[in-house]
Amino acid sequence: MKRITGSGIVVLVVLTLLAMLLVAGCGGNKTTSTGTTPSSSSVSTTPSSAQASSTSSSLGSSPSTSSNTLPKYEPSTVVSDAPGSLQLTSTDSIQKVTAFYDDALAKGGWSIISNSKTAYSTNITAKKGSTGTTLSISTTGSGTYISLVTYPM
Repeated sequence: MKRITGSGIVVLVVLTLLAMLLVAGCGGNKTTSTGTTPSSSSVSTTPSSAQASSTSSSLGSSPSTSSNTLPKYEPSTVVSDAPGSLQLTSTDSIQKVTAFYDDALAKGGWSIISNSKTAYSTNITAKKGSTGTTLSISTTGSGTYISLVTYPM
């Protein structure tokens, strides 16, 4: 019987949490407001066709500093997009994606509540005004998985 080491447990816990977020993000067509208003440079979870064309070129180009949302990382592929939750994958390294979101949080005026970084995962919980966000970044073997969850506090 093989023993799981400390880093193996961390990876297992992170993957379990990400799986639960994916399942929760896939539930039905019911939409609810998260109390935030996306700006043109931030992630819009329910864009109109006009918004989609105006934001597609600016998503992820620079961190948003004018709203309580974090920018979409580029280059990335959307796995799941639901109100208050965005799941992405990218071929970029976890270090590059983490550096992007560290910069976005700092420039956006977010207060870090908790921060855990390893070679295989990054988990950050932050607050800005009455909005909270949980950011989870992990390796997938062929790239990086990014989970952004925003909620009222």
